[in-house]
Amino acid sequence: MDPVGTILFLPGITCLLLALEWGAAEYTWSSPRIIALLTTFAVLVTAFVAWQYYTRNTTATVPARILFQRSIGCGCASQFCVGATMLTVSIYMPLWFQAIRGVSPFQSGANSLPLVLSTVFSSIISGGLIQRIGYYTPFMIFGACCMAVGTGLVTTLTTHTRDAQWIGYLIVLGVGVGNSMQHANLAVQAILEKRDIPIGTAMLSLCQTLGGAVFTAVGQNLYIDKFSEGLERIDGINVGQVLEHGATDLTKGLSPEVREQVLVAYNSSLTQGTFLAVLFVACLAVPAAMGMEWRSVKKDVKKPEPPGTKDLEMNATHKRTFSGSSLERRVSRKDAIRLDDERLDEDFVAPPAPAWKRMYRSSGHFSQWMTAKVNPDLRTELGYANQA
Repeated sequence: MDPVGTILFLPGITCLLLALEWGAAEYTWSSPRIIALLTTFAVLVTAFVAWQYYTRNTTATVPARILFQRSIGCGCASQFCVGATMLTVSIYMPLWFQAIRGVSPFQSGANSLPLVLSTVFSSIISGGLIQRIGYYTPFMIFGACCMAVGTGLVTTLTTHTRDAQWIGYLIVLGVGVGNSMQHANLAVQAILEKRDIPIGTAMLSLCQTLGGAVFTAVGQNLYIDKFSEGLERIDGINVGQVLEHGATDLTKGLSPEVREQVLVAYNSSLTQGTFLAVLFVACLAVPAAMGMEWRSVKKDVKKPEPPGTKDLEMNATHKRTFSGSSLERRVSRKDAIRLDDERLDEDFVAPPAPAWKRMYRSSGHFSQWMTAKVNPDLRTELGYANQA
């Protein structure tokens, strides 16, 4: 436990989130309060990094051996991008539905199902394929590419986008998120030592949550700035009154001509502000995924032994047991041969068996059995002396 690191890190992140939440929304960026918050964040985070370096070999919250491991560092960057993309789009897409489509909050949540379902199904399918193949890196690269493409498609939304289009955009984005969200945790389990796995998993969770928290606030600021600028270019409306309305009542009381202009400004504020910023982050997930090591999560499987090896080893072991123990004095050679014959009869001849199955042997030693049948002189050597 590193109490000093906790004291430095948590207040620093809190100051950053407050500055991003209040900036341009309640206070101007030049406000002393915003400047103080950003300055405090910079000082505390710098002190946290210095403290981690000082305690890197003792009680560091984030040990250097974990942070600077290639897959862990790239995995943290990937999870930051995934968290920022997924959470920001899932929050602001329902607002787009309410404002541009004019649907209710319940319906806007239902319209987000293509994103959620595609994320779930792609995560399940990719997890099964990883279990089959063993490698998670190609799925992360594929997911990062789909996530970047899907976010780019979301930035092309207009006030007249058809339903089939935005549904397809969300499905592509969901496939990308589903192939990227959880697979970095497999790298932690495949690469790190057992004692370091909890720390690595916590780092990935922190980066994913931090990315979502930071870019949700960034998206809100960009949305407000863009929307305010767009409203100021429209004549005959009260900017403050429009901003006070929710997304559902955005155009309430406006004439049809002005309503269309407001919707265009609102759509532009999301697509060219919030979603455009998320697009840059989603594109950064591609090199982060490509930096992951190609490690297999499948355990080493014992190679199958050649036919006949198991039986020969069992015979040899059986004979050594009789020759090297006290059983040799109590068990005669005739009894040993009888035991071998009983084992062979049990393994290869599983009575009662139909006549048409006599060509089949469960152990796979068909060639030995056939040789003993054709050449009686080799029956004793092959262990089929009692078989007709």
